[in-house]
Amino acid sequence: MRLENTEACKARLMLALLKGIPRARLIKIIETAGSPERLFSTELERVSKGLSPDEMSALIAGNPHDLDAQLSSVRKTECGIVAWTDEDYPELLRHIEYAPPVIFFRGDISLSSRPAVAIVGSRKCSASGKFVAEKLARDIAARGIVVVSGLARGIDSAAHRGALAAGGFTIAVLGCGVDICYPPENNKLLEEILRRGAAVSEFVLGTPPLKQNFPLRNRVISGISQAVVIVEAGETSGALVTAMHALEQGREVFVVPGDTTLISTIGSNRLLKEGARPVTEAADILDELVPGFGGELKPIPQVLPSAETLSEEEETVLECLSHVPAHVDQVCDRVGGRAPAILSVLLSLELKGFVRQEPGNRFVRSNP
Repeated sequence: MRLENTEACKARLMLALLKGIPRARLIKIIETAGSPERLFSTELERVSKGLSPDEMSALIAGNPHDLDAQLSSVRKTECGIVAWTDEDYPELLRHIEYAPPVIFFRGDISLSSRPAVAIVGSRKCSASGKFVAEKLARDIAARGIVVVSGLARGIDSAAHRGALAAGGFTIAVLGCGVDICYPPENNKLLEEILRRGAAVSEFVLGTPPLKQNFPLRNRVISGISQAVVIVEAGETSGALVTAMHALEQGREVFVVPGDTTLISTIGSNRLLKEGARPVTEAADILDELVPGFGGELKPIPQVLPSAETLSEEEETVLECLSHVPAHVDQVCDRVGGRAPAILSVLLSLELKGFVRQEPGNRFVRSNP
């Protein structure tokens, strides 16, 4: 949501500035209200039942002393804000535990609901690690899949550059406000990302890149992705935190086997010992997510393949779609499944050419 609706923007800022209410609890409160606008206006009395005195006080106060400064920053930065109840909120992220009630963004937020793979790793990586990360990102982005990473030095930067080199899309998830570039030497890279993708953050504008922000940032990286690829992670690397979040969220975790003599691969090689899936090329990832689409990474087919290529699950989901766009929640209701699993099937159908995704997490059949 952009600044066209100032009152809606203020309500989302008030939600982002709230203190003293846990994320999961706040999600339930705004879900009951229906939207941030209703929460801070006509619906507050209705949803007040069951709230503790502290929660009620926090909602009534709304931290108004920071509101004007934040609104000014939003105008200056030309960023957007989406709340958990908004249609444009990233669909996969909506279903994770402790989802951010509010997301700030610059660029195209709709990309966060497209098929996506995260590529992350050590800041202090080897030259070969950077090369592998960039090549994986380039090959994945060439298939129309969004590459997600954290804009950090090393592997993250290589992943973003690889996606951009392929003419593809990439999303940078930040551990600071979207009005801040960290590290500062990536300012030019961030500008390129904003032309072909988006930068997102759950932190209000002006938030510095504090150490405690990055574990929270990492759960968003995995939360908006179907899979996470680790390329070189040291023993205490933040990429291992991303892998942990991915497993908790039911995402696939892939690891590039690393040189055993390097400190930067101790953590990632340990993940392989613990059962993570090894990956040496993009085909390994694509073939696992969408069976039959590995090999030579052929372009997404422009002509529909035979229905014989569909699994029983894919046929069930496809039968629920028509030429009238259906929101993913509608598809889940029709099929009787959960969003992460259904989105994975829709990704498969999209890559096979049977389904097209439209803005607002809506899906439509591609065949005439």
